[in-house]
Amino acid sequence: MPDSKTFLSMNYQLTGLFIYPIKSLGGIEVESAEILEEGFKYDRRWMLVDEKGKFLSQRQLPKMSLFKCSFSGLRILVEYQGDSIQIPFDQHSFNVLEVEVWGSKLKANEVDNEISNWFSKRLDVSCSLVTMTDVSSRMKEFVKPPFTSRVSMADGYPYLILGTASVQELNTRLLTPLPIDRFRANIIIETNKAHAEDEWEDAMIGDCVLKIIKPCARCIITTIDQQTSSKGVEPLKTLASYRKINNKIYFGANAIALNNGIINKGDYLTVY
Repeated sequence: MPDSKTFLSMNYQLTGLFIYPIKSLGGIEVESAEILEEGFKYDRRWMLVDEKGKFLSQRQLPKMSLFKCSFSGLRILVEYQGDSIQIPFDQHSFNVLEVEVWGSKLKANEVDNEISNWFSKRLDVSCSLVTMTDVSSRMKEFVKPPFTSRVSMADGYPYLILGTASVQELNTRLLTPLPIDRFRANIIIETNKAHAEDEWEDAMIGDCVLKIIKPCARCIITTIDQQTSSKGVEPLKTLASYRKINNKIYFGANAIALNNGIINKGDYLTVY
């Protein structure tokens, strides 16, 4: 980390922290979160996979957005259309599957056959709920130091940071403003300059050191209303008019953590 005495630093308050325990299902806003190299503790450590072990997502099954998650003691509570199921944090079977996330393959344990059947019935797709255990290992490579990081079953990077001014700028261009949950970020930062996070590289929250790797390329999940599962063309249509580079649309920033720690809503992110 650069010496703060010789580098200009800026402080930005954390206004939102979100954990998405089961990939592509609803997120949970929390007051504090434990930072680990592979992502927040409990963030995308569970995933639904098809019979070939490939991950399921809202891209193919928009109604996955309707499965709402919360923490209940040492369990994840998943609610869907008046029904619910609880998944203990430490529950898993001895059934080890090879699963795949965007071409990245790793091993994971099925949680429980009955739980898998619960999801299969409600999604109308034969699927299994898997969880990362001691058999699971996934690495992400990138083009700047430290060049690699462990990552959970997130799409590509452990953390997604988003500035509030970026959302505000987008919403001034839309007929209907969008809520921040549409962008499924982990860390929301109060900013006064749209896309300030594009320019960040080294940052700290308390004693936790972060490295911002690159702007985040966005996909069609941003066009899915997280409350109704309906799909439209926004925000990608509008973002393409001013945030498109080399056929990719960027919004927010991908980041990694260089050490572990606890962060809280209201803390400050210091950018060097």
